[in-house]
Amino acid sequence: MTTVLIEAPRLQTVCSQILQQATIPPTDADFVAQSLTEADLRGIHSHGSMRLGRYVRELREQITNPRPQIRCLEEGPAFARIDGDGGLGQLVGRQSMKVCIAKALAAGSATVTACHSRHFGAAGFFALMAIEHELIGITMTVASPRLAPTGGTLPLFGNNPLAMAVPGNGEFPLLVDFATGSIAAGNLELAAANGTPIPIGVARDLEGNPTTDPKVALQGTIVPIAEHKGYGLTLLIEVLAGLLGGSPYFGVEKKQVDAHVREKGIGHFFMAIDPSRFMPLPQFKEAVARMVSQTKASPRMPGTVEILLPGELEARRRQERLRQGIPLAASTVEMLRKLGRECDAEL
Repeated sequence: MTTVLIEAPRLQTVCSQILQQATIPPTDADFVAQSLTEADLRGIHSHGSMRLGRYVRELREQITNPRPQIRCLEEGPAFARIDGDGGLGQLVGRQSMKVCIAKALAAGSATVTACHSRHFGAAGFFALMAIEHELIGITMTVASPRLAPTGGTLPLFGNNPLAMAVPGNGEFPLLVDFATGSIAAGNLELAAANGTPIPIGVARDLEGNPTTDPKVALQGTIVPIAEHKGYGLTLLIEVLAGLLGGSPYFGVEKKQVDAHVREKGIGHFFMAIDPSRFMPLPQFKEAVARMVSQTKASPRMPGTVEILLPGELEARRRQERLRQGIPLAASTVEMLRKLGRECDAEL
């Protein structure tokens, strides 16, 4: 795949300008652009700037509200329900996690759900907001159906992601962030745009046959991670982020996705836990650091150069790309330059 090196500050500026051209207020556009750039910096290109084309299309077609009135529908000391008013998911996620953090600091832990939202990018971006306050952060969201139940062929469940961030490790944030499918839908889109095959075993056609053609996979199903275990996990995320969130996505047909998002939106789930309510914070952080050091120093299998922790590779990649630039797929750069020409934003 052909790539083009783009400096992170330039990418973020251009993404913001494109969003502002699509009538997003400047401060909101800056935040969304930051989230997309952070995903690209960490190598999560499936949730980075390649998503901007979809966001702009949905804004132009009035599927997404550029100036949402995000509000709290119901709340208590340790919970809240947020209505995103059809706004960009990053804006809904920011407000929801802020509420969740404030309540967790006061109550020890808190849960917030959001409805009538849109695609919110990388789930880990919001989980990381919690560790800035020495909290454990958990985020989930539903997505358009792409996974079939074990033994089935019909995509009923989304490639729903789960992210968890844990404070206490000084060198890099411990962050688990993964979708419940064997490959991200965004990576299928990237492969299709660049004409590259996908690995065998990650997707099937609509008859249940394995495929390496990303275009066939986009019309078929993504294989759940660990088969029935991933299927079970994505079902539970649908319950927490979709059903409890107030915007379920279960069983929506591909041709009905835009209409569904316009009418009901996307649901998210946020949780924050204060570890200092369970043990002294220094003791917790020391235990996390000890776990990290022992894991890193544990015996390695033949051929293994280093044992990595969740989030470590992404943190290293981020630092490297801040210095050297972000390698974006040529198809993504072409899309950004086309959108940029409409607002005199040069990438």
